[in-house]
Amino acid sequence: MLARRAALALSLSSVLFAVGCSSETDGNVDPGDEIGGETDDVSGTACNPADEALFFHGLSGYGRELTTSKLCVPRIADNGFFGAVAFARADGARIVGGYSAGRLPLVRRLARGEGRETTAVMLDPSYSDGARFEGKTGPSVVGKWLEADEQRRFVLVYSPSSTGWREYAQLADGPLRNQVRVCSVEGGHLELPRKVTAKLFLDPDAWLDERCAQ
Repeated sequence: MLARRAALALSLSSVLFAVGCSSETDGNVDPGDEIGGETDDVSGTACNPADEALFFHGLSGYGRELTTSKLCVPRIADNGFFGAVAFARADGARIVGGYSAGRLPLVRRLARGEGRETTAVMLDPSYSDGARFEGKTGPSVVGKWLEADEQRRFVLVYSPSSTGWREYAQLADGPLRNQVRVCSVEGGHLELPRKVTAKLFLDPDAWLDERCAQ
């Protein structure tokens, strides 16, 4: 009986620990770094053909408030950022974006290079991944994706108080600079989706003209 009670207590403490660690932080530590291996635990892996953009939200649903007409926002389980959602069918989308942990499916989608999107928008990546993408870094994947088609563009919007954005920002100083736009937005990590609004992902050109003209 004592052994059974001890096992039950250990199981309960494990659950409470997992729940306590599931919240997204302010950007200095990214829960996306805790996301494990391959999984297909996702729902909504196909967009409406009328959707003009595909957007990957952050951990625990942060960023899903941007869901609106013409913007496809698949619901991603917290263990699904390395799953099939990265390759969601989005026939009408010419823009693909990712926020926070949503950078993971975004970069993986660009690495495969099969989507029809010509513009990739990354909002506050919030963590430095290193060579996490099959031995390649996120910026190297983005660079190769841009090199494959001179019509492709990469837009990086970040908070200076966050981290993980600097290596992506360096793309704007390299040979692909004409295909890269970088813009900083003041605010905490969790504030940024509300601050930038869905317009960043539906019409990045207009958003940049209004908010980040250079």
